[in-house]
Amino acid sequence: MKLRRVTEEDCHLLWEWRNEPEVRAQAFESEPIPWEQHVNWFRAEFRDPNCFMYVVLNGQEEPVGQVRFEVRPDGSAEVNVSLAKGQRGRGYGRVAIHHACADLIRNVSVSRIVAHVKPENLASVRAFGRAGFVEQDKEVVKGCQALRMTLTVTSPGLRP
Repeated sequence: MKLRRVTEEDCHLLWEWRNEPEVRAQAFESEPIPWEQHVNWFRAEFRDPNCFMYVVLNGQEEPVGQVRFEVRPDGSAEVNVSLAKGQRGRGYGRVAIHHACADLIRNVSVSRIVAHVKPENLASVRAFGRAGFVEQDKEVVKGCQALRMTLTVTSPGLRP
């Protein structure tokens, strides 16, 4: 498995992944995302120097998911991960999270990386936990219950 930075050509692929029913069910805003809205979001994120987006590739170099970070002024980064339909349950989540966090840490000065996960999304809770994230507490995100899971950058094994 490896990562590559998102390119402009990935806009449609990310839109398909973002609108996959299971991804929408686990998102904090579950309504389908219209194409025009996605294009505007993608362009803004792609140009934002504080946004780092990766496509996850399997051993055959096929895209299987995405990892995105929003670096905040307080030195933290918020992480978002999704895997393509048919690619879940293969261990890609943990590996993608680990590699993407390590790459972000090599390139950006951050003190912690935060994930917000719906408590019922057990696969994501496990993937983040196996990647070194620790459950901190519960919060409400966009009207939904969420677990706040944090990776402290000084965690062993993540420094290059």
